[in-house]
Amino acid sequence: MTARKPTPATPSAGRIVAPPCAQFRRHLRGVGLKYTTERADILDAASGFEHPFDAEALMAVLDRRARTVSKATAYRTLKLLVDAGILVERLHARDSVRYEFAPGGHNGQSALATQIEIRHPDGTRTVTSDPRIDALVLELCQTAGVQARKRTLLIDCAP
Repeated sequence: MTARKPTPATPSAGRIVAPPCAQFRRHLRGVGLKYTTERADILDAASGFEHPFDAEALMAVLDRRARTVSKATAYRTLKLLVDAGILVERLHARDSVRYEFAPGGHNGQSALATQIEIRHPDGTRTVTSDPRIDALVLELCQTAGVQARKRTLLIDCAP
């Protein structure tokens, strides 16, 4: 694991991008929750990963830092970070989930790529993305008047 430098608020396509902690605080306020020390520790630990990570890896980092956070709190906070648009969930082997920072680092759903997982008959999997699918998802969501929080397309193939 290589330490990731905190990203300051910077202009992106004419918009100011909020730092993840500010974005998270806003989201928590919007759902009636508090920004606790435990949630701050989890966000800080998650920001240190350069590659996708799972909840167990996050817990190991928190343990090394001597931060007392229950597994339940970690899982709930990871879900809140996904809901806030800070992290995205990625399917991994055997349907396990890994997390990574959302591309673009803001709530702009257009920066979020749709993960496409193709399950082959021989048990192998191919994970990819395609900007044409992303454009279609955005169009469908705009038509429905909603925003996608998670974009996963699973294609289960037969022989």
